[in-house]
Amino acid sequence: MRREAQACAGVVLYKPDPALLARQAEGLRGRTLFAFANGPFEAQALAALAPTDLRLIRSEENVGLGQGLNAVTKAALRDGFSHIMLLDQDSEPPSDLLDRLTARSVALEQEDKIAVLAPLLVPPAEGFYKPIRYERRGPARRDGLTALDFAPTSGSLLNLEAYAAVGPFRDDFFIAGIDVEWGFRAWARGWASYLATDLAMPHRWGEAASDEELGKPQILRHRPIRNYYYVRNVIATARLAHVPLRWRIRSCAGLAAQIGLLALKGSPGALTPVRIGLSDGMRGRFGPAPSSLD
Repeated sequence: MRREAQACAGVVLYKPDPALLARQAEGLRGRTLFAFANGPFEAQALAALAPTDLRLIRSEENVGLGQGLNAVTKAALRDGFSHIMLLDQDSEPPSDLLDRLTARSVALEQEDKIAVLAPLLVPPAEGFYKPIRYERRGPARRDGLTALDFAPTSGSLLNLEAYAAVGPFRDDFFIAGIDVEWGFRAWARGWASYLATDLAMPHRWGEAASDEELGKPQILRHRPIRNYYYVRNVIATARLAHVPLRWRIRSCAGLAAQIGLLALKGSPGALTPVRIGLSDGMRGRFGPAPSSLD
């Protein structure tokens, strides 16, 4: 299948763990990897990527996940690739994942407009990470695929024809919710996202919990600035016309419950970034978080 040879991988790097990066690179040995260094990039991290055919793009400062995703995706388009498997910097793709996703996606594209085909993300054995919750769009099909409202960035194979048609990722979101908004925009323009439940990849969703934090909600474990981006971008996404009403209602109700939990059990000052995030989301103030939250 000729199009399989046109698949590559892409990752945005911000202060990565070289040990985890080395494990990622081993799963991509010999494959083309577009990496966006989002700020200072240590020599040890660069060395960890040696097994790959590395195409490194550098930024002297942190310009956000969205801009990094657009940089690696546009670079793949310019170099003639048809698909790019987007990864988080701690993703650990099996060595055959890129080829299997690409073969499946190319077959599906003969009958449907496929934007994204995603593997099933499973927690790694260590770290007490929670399993990810998918926003399914109906029951599983006979071929084992399940339509999703949106696919998490990590491990997702992006059809670059769809990217060109749907448009770039929201880089003004900076971080958080970028994959959510793009997935809904893709559906609104006729491009589908699917989950392949028979293809799995370990994924560290959120932050690891210590023994003392087991069962503690993410909203109580996130750093204040992370809660700012989360709150702001949920509100901003809920205001978009291409986002279904069902998601708006459910997400805003869930956000209200999380804010209530933070008010009851959060540390002193925990509501400050939430309050600023609510305000910025309502008035459309995007980009990096205010410097007061750093």
